Amino acid sequence: MYVMLRKTKESVFGLLRRPYSGKHLVALIGAAALLIWLVFLVAGDYPTFRYRSEPNLLYLEKAPDDAENETREIDDLGKPELKINPITKLDVDADTEKNDPDYNWRNLTPAEISRLSVLGRRMFLNENIGTKQDRNFTIHIWNHKEFSGELDERFFKVGSSKKFDPFEDCSVNNCKVTSPDGDIMAADIVLFHMHLIPGPPVDVPRTPGQLWAWLADESPYHVMMVSSDRNLSHFNGFFNWSMTYRMDSSVPTPYGRTVPLPKDEYIYTIDDYYKLKQKNISLMGSNCGGSNERYTYLTELQKHIEIDVYGGCGPLKCEGHFYTNCDKLDDYKFYLAFENSNCDDYVTEKVWWNALNKSAVPVVMGAPKHNYQKLLPPNSFIHVDDFKGPEHLAQHLQYLLDHPAEYQKYHYWRRRYRVLNEHGFFQSPVYHMCRLCEALNYNNKTDQRADLEHFFDSNEHCYAVKKRD
Repeated sequence: MYVMLRKTKESVFGLLRRPYSGKHLVALIGAAALLIWLVFLVAGDYPTFRYRSEPNLLYLEKAPDDAENETREIDDLGKPELKINPITKLDVDADTEKNDPDYNWRNLTPAEISRLSVLGRRMFLNENIGTKQDRNFTIHIWNHKEFSGELDERFFKVGSSKKFDPFEDCSVNNCKVTSPDGDIMAADIVLFHMHLIPGPPVDVPRTPGQLWAWLADESPYHVMMVSSDRNLSHFNGFFNWSMTYRMDSSVPTPYGRTVPLPKDEYIYTIDDYYKLKQKNISLMGSNCGGSNERYTYLTELQKHIEIDVYGGCGPLKCEGHFYTNCDKLDDYKFYLAFENSNCDDYVTEKVWWNALNKSAVPVVMGAPKHNYQKLLPPNSFIHVDDFKGPEHLAQHLQYLLDHPAEYQKYHYWRRRYRVLNEHGFFQSPVYHMCRLCEALNYNNKTDQRADLEHFFDSNEHCYAVKKRD
């Protein structure tokens, strides 16, 4: 069908009054319906035509591939050679009401939760389970002979000349500790320090039903110092309970813990930690070795950014080794918490005291990143494994030093969480005897962790050094 268009002086209304055939009317009605439908789609809530606002872009229909991720990072942050963070920008919601800690904020898997003792669930999941027993318990520390004085200092003095009550701030107080020279046969539990034990306790007397626990504060690489027999399989079958820094120990004794604040203690305005800190990056250490080549990494890092190193491994001196606090570290924005071993849950006072307690952001080397995420406050640390090498880490630290608002985001966690130092160093409280007494009250007495060979095997729970540029 051909239509001839011609000029006309008629008005639009005149055209509408002109008589049309039925076909013409159907065509006009169809065109009007199509126009209305298009307007409805554009104005309505349909993703085909609607502009997607930025919040909706957070929910991707499919995971981006590596090339797309790289493009996103460059779009968001600039190219790496611009000396700004080439990896990620911390995206913390300023409305912390949306980030209230829940029961399992650590994101422990069902399998990980199943491995926790009753005491472990109380400590790391804040569960109110277990019942205080209506009886008294006796704890006996096995006589480590010439090292017994060290244990006395470790558990009862903490750098002071006066002993303190280890159950003063404990949830239970129905225990007493006998001296190494006391009656081992009268004890409900006997504690052996693996660092100081001379060998498998073959000839140590034991009463039926008596619990034995082994204690280790160090990683599997350094679990024994005195024993000539360091084959853990030779210690299998002697002990009922494990007592280590690991969450899945029968009696967990971590160097520190993260706990959620009660809602009535929420903090809504935190200090400007960037302005409070006058210096940039520090590290303190006297053991300049480590299975993870931490000081090799440090040496390379120092080529790209300035770091103040205190102690025997650096030129700067500060009073204090475990029992005396080094207050010079209080002035720094970052603290390099490089552990001597890359092992599960092995997070020491370097993080809890020298960094978080002093309001510094810890830069960590040690356990895998996902392990730190279960232990430390959310978005509170920087892990070296996130970077291709020391140069890239230096670029990220410099970026944060140049952007105070981005640095401040690493302190947002302080509005909903607090950290507890429980290691006993630098005159902080030590909770080893308290935890042992709590376990005697709350734990299942049939809980057996006797296989040291697998529970504390470095091949199963420690990790090789990641190859870096």
